[in-house]
Amino acid sequence: MTINKSFITNFIAFLLVALSFTLASPYASFLLLTGLFALSGALTNLLAIHMLFEKVPFLYGSGVIPSRFEAFKEAIKNLMMQEFFTRAA
Repeated sequence: MTINKSFITNFIAFLLVALSFTLASPYASFLLLTGLFALSGALTNLLAIHMLFEKVPFLYGSGVIPSRFEAFKEAIKNLMMQEFFTRAA
């Protein structure tokens, strides 16, 4: 069984938001804002990773990995050859 760290993080953020509505303490607003910022960060990260690998209509720059795969592959190969297979002085 694998642990999905993204789900755990999002679940904790959701719990913070839910907890902020149930508490009547002065810290409720801090819990709410922390949970909302965590959820918004998770949503933007999810969208950014999706846009790297999938073409999204009308969004410039999406699908960059599949469209430039050969260039990425060649750049990584060159980096590996230069960094690991050159003689050190």
